[in-house]
Amino acid sequence: MEAQSGSPGRFPQAVETIAAAVAIAGGLLILFVAGLVTTSVVGRWLFSKPIPADYEFVEIGIGVAVFAFLPYTQVRNGHIAVDTFTQRLPARMNARIDAMWDLVLAAFLGFFAWGLVSGAQESFQYNETMVQISWPIWPVYAICAVLAAVAFLGALAVALLKFGGRA
Repeated sequence: MEAQSGSPGRFPQAVETIAAAVAIAGGLLILFVAGLVTTSVVGRWLFSKPIPADYEFVEIGIGVAVFAFLPYTQVRNGHIAVDTFTQRLPARMNARIDAMWDLVLAAFLGFFAWGLVSGAQESFQYNETMVQISWPIWPVYAICAVLAAVAFLGALAVALLKFGGRA
């Protein structure tokens, strides 16, 4: 989220810093999941003792990691973009079109965050747990809701910078 002229401001810089930290945490989570799978497979192969509920931990870890990577991808403009019909437009016009799409993405991310908060509340209310081990599932929803909210802020910050001609 680098600025072309002047300082991008505190909000975009703060969002980018948070997004980078969250992406690093997501990468560490992926490494942990890979270690867990490796340990489980080796335990199954050598001792006929896999890690109990390993697939549940993998599902949760990968799901959370995906949400952890979304904010950084957004602030770095890493999402796939198709510009076939806008290639010949002026750069400023393209930036405004991109900014509009960033606002659309922000709306969807806000909707996802709201849905995840709702899911966390419902899961907590009904005391839902994982299948093989009886750990509650609502914290996973809550973590993903926070990460979706950070991605929402990232999309909003990028859109504001593009509308201002600074991204």
